[in-house]
This record gives sequence, structure tokens and C-alpha cells, in this order.
Amino acid sequence: MSKRSLKKDGARYYRQTDLWRLLGAGMMIVGVVWFYFGFSMASYYVPCVITPVGLALFLIFSSRHISDNDVEEEKQHRLLNYDSSVTGRVDYSRFVLKQPADVETEAYHMGDKATYFKRGKNSAIVSDIFVKTHFFFTKDTLLVCSRELSLAASREEEGAWTDTETSFFYEEMMLVQLCEQSTQITLTNTKKPATVKWVELVITGKEGELLRLPVKNDMDMSDMCDQLNRKIKQMQA
Repeated sequence: MSKRSLKKDGARYYRQTDLWRLLGAGMMIVGVVWFYFGFSMASYYVPCVITPVGLALFLIFSSRHISDNDVEEEKQHRLLNYDSSVTGRVDYSRFVLKQPADVETEAYHMGDKATYFKRGKNSAIVSDIFVKTHFFFTKDTLLVCSRELSLAASREEEGAWTDTETSFFYEEMMLVQLCEQSTQITLTNTKKPATVKWVELVITGKEGELLRLPVKNDMDMSDMCDQLNRKIKQMQA
């Protein structure tokens, strides 16, 4: 039921809270304990009311609950073959360089594109916009395949995902860097304010910004920036 809800209304994941499920579980526990350890008529009649009510609340809201694992499964489904236009090429092994190696990264967009926010696994804040990108080095260009998911949209809805494939000649680039961003957001399900930080890959060309994408802040991305900046210097020498 929850997976079906996610496919049709992903925004529910960001709006939901555990309040009613916890209330139902609490009513069941109180009812059972009261029934076994009570010594009055109330310990018979009250548990007979609150225990089934608590069970009903727990089952109803559990059936509608969308877990973090449900969202992860849906993400992977929507990301299938997002980079196949490159990896599926007959001449892939000749077209794409083995060194520097290709780099794959993913991150949530926390900027203006995002509408919904909540705390996911390990209390990390996630948004409804998720971006996965694959960077390939060729002899003359950096090839970028990216898919942006709108997790609040249903699978069938237009704009549930957007694919982008672009290439940049090394000689057109001036600087490649990771830029940390920060902003204030409001969590959708609790309405509490929070500060979020994320990292964007920014490629600057001779006539301005060529590319800006949210990426994971790790060694793979740092090494890729170094590789590209070395290639830029070689082209400019």
C-alpha cells in the first residue's frame, strides 16, 4: 500500500509524521498493561476500548506510511539506464578514456527547485529533488549525463524526471570547483526551520558559467576537479 502511494503521491512521504502510529502503539501497550495489572472494573472495560482503537490506528496509519526504504527503491527504479546513451554505445571502450576514470555522483537539490523537505535516515535532511550524474572523460571533452528526479511527483506525471546530456570542450573551460551552499528551509512535516548545506559542482567558461549541479562532497569529486583543472592548464599553456 505504501509503495503504491509513493508511486501516485510522493509528496505524502514529506508530509507524513509518526504521531498517529505512535499514539496507536501507545494505546495498545497501555491497554494490555492496564488489563493485566489492574484491580478494578476500569481495568477491564477501559482496555477493551483503547486496545482495539489503538490497534486500528496503528494498522491504518502503518498501511499508509512510506518508509525511507520505499523511497530508495523508487529512486533506483526511476534511475534505471539514465546514462545508457553513453554506456550503451558500441564504441564506448574507445570513445571514453580509461584514465582519468569516469565518475558517478548523486545528491539532493536543496536550492530553489526543491519544494518539500524532511529528515530521513540518520536525521539527514532530504528534499524532493534528487540528481544523479555520470561524468565521462573523452579525448577532447567532458561528457555529462544527468537525471533529475522529482520524488514528489507520480511516475506517470510529466516532469517526474528530466534527462540532460551535455559535453564541454576542455579548451572552453576556465575553472572547475566545488562550491558549498547553505540556506534556511522549513521541514514540511513538522514546520520547523532548519539550516541545510550542500555542495555544487560549478564549471566556469570563458563567457560565464557552463554548468552547476548538486554533487556529493567526496574525494572522487575533488579528484575530478583536479583532473579537469590540470587539463585546462595544459590547454592554456
